[in-house]
Amino acid sequence: MRTPLRLGAGALTGLALAVSGLTMAGTTAVAAPAAAPAVPRAVPDVPDIAGATLTWGISGYAQDGIFGPWVIKDLAGDATLLEGTVSGGDQTQYVVEPIPATSMSPSEPQDTPNVVQFAGGSGSADPGTGAATLTWTGSYTVNAYPTTFGAPNEVYSDPALSIAEDGSGSLTMDVTIGAGQDMLGQPTPAVDLGRLTMMTFGAESDDRIGSDAFRFTPDYQGVEVEVASGSEQTRSCSTDDGATGWWGAWPEELVNAMPESVRPHFYSTGCAGKQDNKPPLPVDVDLGLGSTVSVAQTDFLPSGSYEVTVEGSGFDPADATGTRPPLAGKAAGTYVVFGKFADQWRPSTGAASSTRKISSQRWAVLAEDMATIGGAPAAVELTDDGTFSTTLTVDKAAIDEMATEESLVNYGIYTYPGSGAVNAAYETYTPITFTKAAPRLELVAPTVRYGESARLGIAVTAGAEAATGSVVVTQGETAVATVDLLDGTAVVALGTLDAGSYPLTATYSGDEVTTEGTASTTVRVARARTTTIPRLKRAPQPGRAGKAVVKVVSADTTVAGQVKVVIKKLGKKGTKVLKQKTTLRRGSAGIRIRKLAGGRYQLTATYLNDANFQKSSQRIRFRV
Repeated sequence: MRTPLRLGAGALTGLALAVSGLTMAGTTAVAAPAAAPAVPRAVPDVPDIAGATLTWGISGYAQDGIFGPWVIKDLAGDATLLEGTVSGGDQTQYVVEPIPATSMSPSEPQDTPNVVQFAGGSGSADPGTGAATLTWTGSYTVNAYPTTFGAPNEVYSDPALSIAEDGSGSLTMDVTIGAGQDMLGQPTPAVDLGRLTMMTFGAESDDRIGSDAFRFTPDYQGVEVEVASGSEQTRSCSTDDGATGWWGAWPEELVNAMPESVRPHFYSTGCAGKQDNKPPLPVDVDLGLGSTVSVAQTDFLPSGSYEVTVEGSGFDPADATGTRPPLAGKAAGTYVVFGKFADQWRPSTGAASSTRKISSQRWAVLAEDMATIGGAPAAVELTDDGTFSTTLTVDKAAIDEMATEESLVNYGIYTYPGSGAVNAAYETYTPITFTKAAPRLELVAPTVRYGESARLGIAVTAGAEAATGSVVVTQGETAVATVDLLDGTAVVALGTLDAGSYPLTATYSGDEVTTEGTASTTVRVARARTTTIPRLKRAPQPGRAGKAVVKVVSADTTVAGQVKVVIKKLGKKGTKVLKQKTTLRRGSAGIRIRKLAGGRYQLTATYLNDANFQKSSQRIRFRV
């Protein structure tokens, strides 16, 4: 039995519109074609619709034509392109079954079509009969041929949908054909074809695919057309050897309005093969009027327990009546739950309770029924205007322990009627995701001097928590160390390093709640400070040589390298009497001082630094 396009009474505005005279901004409503049952002239109680969407994949031929998928381009207004896997996209919002269910070519895995979607549709719908009139603004352009053919562009604009109470109706658009070439290569001018009936729908042609979403199957099979020129319509196709036996046409006014170069795309000119791709694909319409749920937060860490606020509207108490205790025959309200559900979970489609596992639940019912189901906190108030507000506990570990079946794959906040009631409009799903936190890595590398032990301090946090796991420290491609975190920290002893700069990278492994991460820093080792200490071991005397000893010290490290000793006779000229370099041995060096004439002298000893030690100098004076 056909499900009428019904809306909850709580969504009604009491607006009365004459459907046949409905006019939208920038768009003129078009009456349903004579072949379709007339839409009621006046609807006594209709809700205002302002956010409907229309989604359509055109035809299987548009997805798998002679030259591949048709080009869909130059979208304007409220029209957007959802690219399917037939063209390398990833849209999964509009999915159709292959031939013989629709005109979509079969594939493995089954491809999804390229889709045009119009948003912001406005109009009205009668909740009692399902009659509706909706319009959209915007346009898209298609071309079935490579540009070298010069085929004209086809521009389709401003859809208008009319549906009668038995499901029959029509979809019209403004159609413009651009300038191009005909099949003989002759130029053809642009032409405005005006508003045309793109498709018609027979009675009971709609299926409910969501709380306020419907799929309409257009007429095609067996539809006869008298073609003004070009190939005659084929009206006899066999089902031998598993063939479909399909033949038919889009509406005759559309077929004959089209240029002869593209007209065959819209009716059967043969049997089987690409002919089976010509029927129009289903049209999806979402009224955007169903129950809505807002969740304060939808992304959490994989560990821990979180309280989240859930608010709902559009849950008209009159739209769900219980069929079993405790609220049999009364307003059944709605369950509000956090759980892990199967892809097909909706009670309105007959899904079993095994398709749902729940770790946190509230039941929103009228105030007078809260005590009947146990009172707060299990019961929350569903107001007369269909709203509620409550909190649920989101805990991944808790629901994973309960929901071990492979079919239960979706975490989410769900609503659906209580006490056995069935109403697709109450069925909502808000996905919940669990995302590991990005770590914060802090590296501390104090500058040290040669001879001191270098260290790298590591701290890893995830939010306000200390992370667990391990960290690998590398210098370029070389692994320096691997350490385990304790309370989120670790220290890597790098030992005694030569003076210089050492760029290091720390790579964190991640844990159950934290992703991997990296950070870099540079360990710097400065040259060690030195002190040069000269002394006379034996002072030179007239006629006798002397000896000096130079010692260079640096903390507890033995200094290597060279020292330079310069001796000057003090006076006006400051004559140099000795300039000598020598190599330190175990940090010291002896200097022989030749015989000197009497007078005053200055000895300057300078340590001539190396890669690991700083330069230093000191002087002493003596008399001969």
